[in-house]
Amino acid sequence: MRAQYLTAALCIAILTSESTHCAPLPDLEELLDQQLNQLPTNTQVSTASRIERSSSDSMAVTHVITDKDIRQFNLQSLGDILALFAGIVTRDDSVFTYLSARGIGRPGDFNSRFLFLLDGTRMNENLLDAGILGYENFVDVGLIERVEYSPGASAALYGNNALLGVINIVTKTTSKLGDINIAASTTNDGAKHARITTGFRSSSGSDSWLSLSKTKVDSIAFPVLQVPAEVIKWQHLNKEDSTRVMFSHQTGSLQFQAAGSKRTRSFPDAYTLFQNNTPEIEKVQNEAYFLALTFDDKVSRDIEAYFHISTHGNDLKRSAPRILPNREVIFDRSLNSGRWSNLDGQLVFLGFDSHEFMVGFDFQKDHRQEFSYNAGTPSELDNYLKSNESRYGLYIQDLWRLSPKLKFQWALRHDNSDFSTARWSPSFTLKYQFADNHNLLIRHSRAFRVTNFLERNTNSVFYVPAPDNETLTYSEVSLVQRWTSSFSSFATIYQSNIKNLIHRDIFYPTYFNTPPITSQGLELGVDKRWYNGMSLVANMAFQRSELKGGFDIGNSPKFIGQLRFSVPLGQSGFLLSLHSHAVSERKSFGYTLPKFSSHDASLSWQSTNMLSVALGVRNITNEEILDITDDGFIPYVQRRRQVHLSVNWSWDND
Repeated sequence: MRAQYLTAALCIAILTSESTHCAPLPDLEELLDQQLNQLPTNTQVSTASRIERSSSDSMAVTHVITDKDIRQFNLQSLGDILALFAGIVTRDDSVFTYLSARGIGRPGDFNSRFLFLLDGTRMNENLLDAGILGYENFVDVGLIERVEYSPGASAALYGNNALLGVINIVTKTTSKLGDINIAASTTNDGAKHARITTGFRSSSGSDSWLSLSKTKVDSIAFPVLQVPAEVIKWQHLNKEDSTRVMFSHQTGSLQFQAAGSKRTRSFPDAYTLFQNNTPEIEKVQNEAYFLALTFDDKVSRDIEAYFHISTHGNDLKRSAPRILPNREVIFDRSLNSGRWSNLDGQLVFLGFDSHEFMVGFDFQKDHRQEFSYNAGTPSELDNYLKSNESRYGLYIQDLWRLSPKLKFQWALRHDNSDFSTARWSPSFTLKYQFADNHNLLIRHSRAFRVTNFLERNTNSVFYVPAPDNETLTYSEVSLVQRWTSSFSSFATIYQSNIKNLIHRDIFYPTYFNTPPITSQGLELGVDKRWYNGMSLVANMAFQRSELKGGFDIGNSPKFIGQLRFSVPLGQSGFLLSLHSHAVSERKSFGYTLPKFSSHDASLSWQSTNMLSVALGVRNITNEEILDITDDGFIPYVQRRRQVHLSVNWSWDND
């Protein structure tokens, strides 16, 4: 394991910060460029308390990746962005991208233990509670202003799925995108991407933009080891094609958003190849949309109001070929189809002395939850499941300023739904500023995840009781410190006690609850900036998750480390960015997956505010990285070496 390199980098950053602190005062030229040396202090975040506030006022550790980070490291998807956060690991089987954190990464869980938001709109779909991270996600990365991640149990404010953390994607406005913005990229392994965005700002202050993007990936390398030669020659049939469209209009306190995505993933079927010498094509197709209307403003001097309504749809179709004994080819087809609407609102009362009080509600109506499976010929395996559900949530939160240096925030939420018992979720956070820009946070909370449509109904088909809901009791202590204007650090120690974690049976297609799990860990990180624009961000996560009795759970590395470094190359406009990612060995279904360290490099150039170009290499050493993503016992190859070129051009009428 190369953890010692990351440890050394942390030490170097600390030592460097001390020498910088003792340096003589900068001259006039350095003062003019001083913003390059400053850590951002006014970044707005909302995931920690559902209220947008400066990150320095946040009552929980919230990590942020900005559009600047996305450009510097030439990130291509939401999965790439999330992989930069402390303690997070992503896994990819070339069809779906899976996410794990805090030692919990069950194969095949479809990211249902995270809550995903898009500008505050809940994005988890309503059959699997899945969070989508690939090209089928609504948002092109070029439209993202920042991504916020608040780790830990957050059900007291957000309810279901906020078990391991809350992730909020914040989109840009026309002032950032320009009147016309065009982006294109290509890679050496056949991926091509293009996006065009057009924006309009009126004299009255309204802001609108419309974006269309297209991604095609041809001849995708098969994600497994030792592929037979007779299969490799059909690799040109292994393809992906996705299209996304998104519209945003904001005027005053109102914002309207609409988005749609369509993705087709097709690949040659090996079983039909070996039987007929020619493969049939298996396809996975995903179509989704949403429309959302939001009101967010002060309704009086002391009251802030937020109201939101949205409607969503998601269809996932799969067709798989099968050969009958008479050599006839038929297709087995499955469909997951969901339609649902969300209504939520909150009022924040600011008129109380020393208190910031909030009340709110959430309501989700599932208009359609359908699953169907049809074999190509009549079969006892044919199945059709359907249900509708309503989910309710009420919550209160009080931020009590006990003194200028001491704050106490508590929250309590009540949730109920048609297919689950009612539950209460409390949260308590104490924040103490023991010195200027040095804060201690102590947090305790509970969270839950209810059985989703798939888990509940799959068990009913086989006359097995549905598993119980997952519950998590969470405690953490964090130090967030800003040593100078150019150097900060954080440290978090946490423990989670998880009951009834839901897991799919290895030998039978049903779900059951595991014994209690204890997950504990330590996360550390530093952020250092220099006057010439050089920056270093490093973080480590040490973690262990074990079942009652002392048995380690699967897919749970004990160490995750990252280092990001950027440096301008003189006055040329070129910026060199390096990213290293290291993960310790982990066990999954009897496999011992080897440790790895992967290194990426990106060279970007910006001639003006209008044109930028980036050339990067991912996994420079082409290290073989293996991971198991589902219950199929198959290790999939991750992050092969890739060379990518990106161009971005903006144009303004001003």
